[in-house]
Amino acid sequence: MKDVDDAYLDEVFELTDADFAAVEDPAERLPILTLDEAHGVLEVLRHFGKGADGHAESARRLARELAARIPSAT
Repeated sequence: MKDVDDAYLDEVFELTDADFAAVEDPAERLPILTLDEAHGVLEVLRHFGKGADGHAESARRLARELAARIPSAT
């Protein structure tokens, strides 16, 4: 796993309402990521999972769940 640099993470987490698609009922929107996006999310979760607090454990758990559902990048 390559390390995610902090500048990239700062860019990822600077979200505004304009960054999200407007939908009337969020349940109607099918939550789909591209393979590259899914691997990006997995990389960020693994980065934050290196900690020792409860949030890190949640990140590790979500990373395991996502990794089990997406094809390998290679």
